[in-house]
Amino acid sequence: MPPVKTHAFATFVTQLTKYRESNGLSQAQLANRLGYSPSLVSYVVSMTKMPTLAFAEKCDELFGLQGTFAALHDLASRETLPSYFAPVAEFEGQAVRVHEYELRAVPGLLQTEDYARAVIRAGQPRQTEAELERKVTARMERQSILTGDSPPHYWTVLHEGVLRQNVGGPAVMGAQLDKIIEAAGSPHLIVQVLPFAATVHPGTDGPVTIFDFDDGKSSAYSECKGGGRIVEAHEEIAELVTSLSLIRVAALPPDESRTLLRQIRQEINR
Repeated sequence: MPPVKTHAFATFVTQLTKYRESNGLSQAQLANRLGYSPSLVSYVVSMTKMPTLAFAEKCDELFGLQGTFAALHDLASRETLPSYFAPVAEFEGQAVRVHEYELRAVPGLLQTEDYARAVIRAGQPRQTEAELERKVTARMERQSILTGDSPPHYWTVLHEGVLRQNVGGPAVMGAQLDKIIEAAGSPHLIVQVLPFAATVHPGTDGPVTIFDFDDGKSSAYSECKGGGRIVEAHEEIAELVTSLSLIRVAALPPDESRTLLRQIRQEINR
C-alpha cells in the first residue's frame, strides 16, 4: 500500500511548534490556551491524530494569524484522500445540491466515526493506526458541509443491503442507523431506501453522485474498488440523472423509508 502523504500535516506541526516556542509556551500551556487536553495536542504534534478544522482555527486565533493553520489543515485533509477522490471533496463543498445512490456502504457524509473506522480498517488492513485515524478524521471533517450556514440539499438513496450489512458489530451498526434516522429528519436532507423487493431499476450498475452548482452546471462521480471517475460531459450526466431518477422511483418514499430504517434498527437489538 502506498504511504499516506503527510507533507502539509508535517508543516502544520512544524509551524505549531515554532509559534508555541516563540511565544514561550510549553506544550501543556499550549493545550490549555487552545482549550484542548494535553493528550490530544500530543497526538497532533506526534502526527498520530489529524487536527480538526476547529483545532486549526483555534491556533490561528491564539497566534493572531489570518487562516494560516486553517489552510494547512485543508491541505493536510486533501493529502489524506485518495488522489482520484480529491475532486469529489471539493465538489461537496461547492455544490448547492448533492444527489446520490449507494449500494455498498453508508456514504461518507452520513457515517459515524466508528463505522468509518471499521470500513477503512477492513478495506486497508495493513495501514498503521496513525494512518487510519488521519483518514477517519478527514472523513468526519467532510461532514461539516451538512451543518454549515448554507448546507447543500442532500438527497441520498441507500440500498437496503447497505443498512443490513452489519459493519463493525451491532453497537456500531445501531449507532450508524440512529444517525441516518436522525439525518432523515433534517429539512435539507432526503433519505430513501431502495428495498430488496424492488426488481426493475438501474441500481445494479453501481453507485453514483451528481453535484449541482449555483452556476447551473453539474458534475458527477462514479466509483469502483480502488478508483473513481469524474463525469462532466453533458450527455453522460443526463444519462446518470435519468438512471438516478429511475432508482428514486423504485425506492420507498421518504416516510416509508424512515419506517423501514426504524424496523431494521429494532432488529439489531433483538
